[in-house]
Amino acid sequence: MSEPGLLTEVPPALKRLAQQVVRGFYGVEHALALDVLIRNPCVREEDMLELLKFERKQLRSVLNTLKADKLLKCRLRVETAADGKTTRHNYYFINYRLLVNVVKYKLDHMRRRIETDERDSTNRASFLCPCCLSTFTDLEANQLFHPMTGHHTLSCSCQAVQSGRTVEVY
Repeated sequence: MSEPGLLTEVPPALKRLAQQVVRGFYGVEHALALDVLIRNPCVREEDMLELLKFERKQLRSVLNTLKADKLLKCRLRVETAADGKTTRHNYYFINYRLLVNVVKYKLDHMRRRIETDERDSTNRASFLCPCCLSTFTDLEANQLFHPMTGHHTLSCSCQAVQSGRTVEVY
C-alpha cells in the first residue's frame, strides 16, 4: 500500500526543468540521452545504445558527464540468465529531488559570481587617459592632479613626459 503523500508520477514541471537545464548547458547528445530517461523512469545502458544509436564509448562519455554533474544516477545490477550466467547491467535514472537541489546550487553559484563580477567592475579604475589608455583608480587619481593649474585636469605621465601639458582624464 502506498502512502497518500507519496508521488508515484513525476510532475511535468520537473521533466521540463530537466530538459531545459540540459538543453541550455550541454550538447545535443546529452539532451537526447536525458530525453530517453525522462520518457522512461529507468533504462538499461544496452537499451539506450539501441534507442540512441550511439557508440558505447560515446554514450558512456555522455552518461558519465551527466552523472558527474549529478543530473542522473546509475545502479549496477547483477542478473542471472536462464542458462545460469551472471551478467552486470548498468541502469540509469533521474533522481529529480537531487536534480532540483543541483539546479538550485548552480543558480546560486551563478548569482554569486555575477554579483562578484558586478562588484569588481564598479571597483575598477574609473579614470582613463585618452592618449595612452592608462587607467587610474580613485586613489591614484588624487595624485595625478596638476598643481600648477587651477582646473580639474589630470596630468597623465605619458603626456607630461612627452609634451609637458595636462590631459583631461575621464
